[in-house]
Amino acid sequence: MYSLLIKNATVIDGTGKPGEVLDVAVQGDEIVNVAPKINSPAEAVIDATGKILCPGFVDLQNHSDSYWQIFDNPTLDAMISQGYTTILVGNCGASLAPLLTHEALSFMQKWRNLEGVNVNWVSFGEFIEELSRRRFACNIASLVGYSTLRRALVGDRVRSLTRPELTALKTALAESLEAGAFGLSSGLSYAHEIIISELELVELAEIVKKHEGLFSVHLRSEGAEIIEALDEALDIAGHTEVNLKISHLKIRNEQNWEKFPEAANLIETAYMHGTQVHFDLYPYDIMWQPLSSYLPKWAIEGGRTIMLKHFADPVQKNKILMYLSNLGVKFSEMSVASTASKLNFSGTTIGQIAKNQECSSEQAVLNLIENGGSEVTVFEKNLDMSQVEKLAAHPLSFISTDGAGFNNIPSSAGLVHPRSFGAATKFLSGVLKEKHMLLETAIKKLTSGPAKKMGLKKRGEIKIGNFADLVIFDSGKITDKATYENPYLLSEGIDYVFVNGKAALAGGKITGQLPGYALRKS
Repeated sequence: MYSLLIKNATVIDGTGKPGEVLDVAVQGDEIVNVAPKINSPAEAVIDATGKILCPGFVDLQNHSDSYWQIFDNPTLDAMISQGYTTILVGNCGASLAPLLTHEALSFMQKWRNLEGVNVNWVSFGEFIEELSRRRFACNIASLVGYSTLRRALVGDRVRSLTRPELTALKTALAESLEAGAFGLSSGLSYAHEIIISELELVELAEIVKKHEGLFSVHLRSEGAEIIEALDEALDIAGHTEVNLKISHLKIRNEQNWEKFPEAANLIETAYMHGTQVHFDLYPYDIMWQPLSSYLPKWAIEGGRTIMLKHFADPVQKNKILMYLSNLGVKFSEMSVASTASKLNFSGTTIGQIAKNQECSSEQAVLNLIENGGSEVTVFEKNLDMSQVEKLAAHPLSFISTDGAGFNNIPSSAGLVHPRSFGAATKFLSGVLKEKHMLLETAIKKLTSGPAKKMGLKKRGEIKIGNFADLVIFDSGKITDKATYENPYLLSEGIDYVFVNGKAALAGGKITGQLPGYALRKS
């Protein structure tokens, strides 16, 4: 007897081939039969007539670790409700392991207040063991964060690594990859990675290549210098032959949108010449950023303590204000997403704050950063939606959330980007309405495409012998509901989400089951 039998579904298997009406049988956590008609008994039978059955979605760009949601909210509601069954964390240079010194976790300040955070692991292997003792709604895989490694060695000091330090960093990376990490991530625009040289990156990328891992790069610039930033990442991948994924590819600010054709051409040319390059994106034209990321690089080098010293120095502060005023960013139109709990500015524009404080918008930015903590984030509309749509349709792209698995209870900490709750469903509903690509192609971008990119075995396709990560949805009803004003709304139109054969979502409702596994790269 099967544990689960799904009958009469239009099966889109994740490979891109046309869907067909099939039955799918599951025993335990494995798909054991796929056929036009399966008449054997099962403990649970679902008639999916008129519904789509596809593999569970794979999110290559997830921050449920740095927002601590894998521990605070293991049901990961925002992920499950839109069909994600596997999430890859440890992105943008920040991972929860290895922790070579007590300073290694300091990177989390830009995402979460560190007060009350306790850990009982040091090595990456110990971290995976801890995750294995816990349960989650999604499967959890992790990269190693470059900033986590580097900050453990140099703290907030801005300098090149000594040869012994680089050797220690390379050893820690190799040990982590051997313990099951899926690769290395880098956040080159953040304070503690700005100083990193291309030579240093090459040495680490060579280790990732040796272990057949993924090198996930948050570019050094997504605006005026995006061409140079892409050149750097593609040059590293070309030199080392590492498997490169560019994180949340976008071109920021209207004055830079003209660079889109050149940026796309660089990626396509590199791919045609043999570079293993893909990119992910979220299907929105509004960004969700730490406010401090708008400061000049020299002002944030060395971390928050040094940054606040610059604010206190009249000469340095004036230089920062001049930089902000010439940046071409409409700070007055930005809305505050979150600040430290002592402030209550969520949903308020910086222009309104500046008016209340009787200062310029640029000065209000500094006031917010100084008094709102490292976790001040803002929403900014600075992307061209037509370019976002072109990137989504590009054959080298995958769809990701760049979010975290929050629950649907509004947080006292403020607002989150609706992409956490609706990236996949917004993308699919758009495809179904606009018909600018085949549904089978769209589902491949969410399933087998990202699974193969990260080296995920036995997931991302519906076939016998694979794990039973499955999504059943109504193509006429699937949609995102989350907005910037109310982002904590679950998607609609997805009826069931099975993770390793168990229902994490049934009848459109979160079940509370935690069937996800901690994954190791094999």
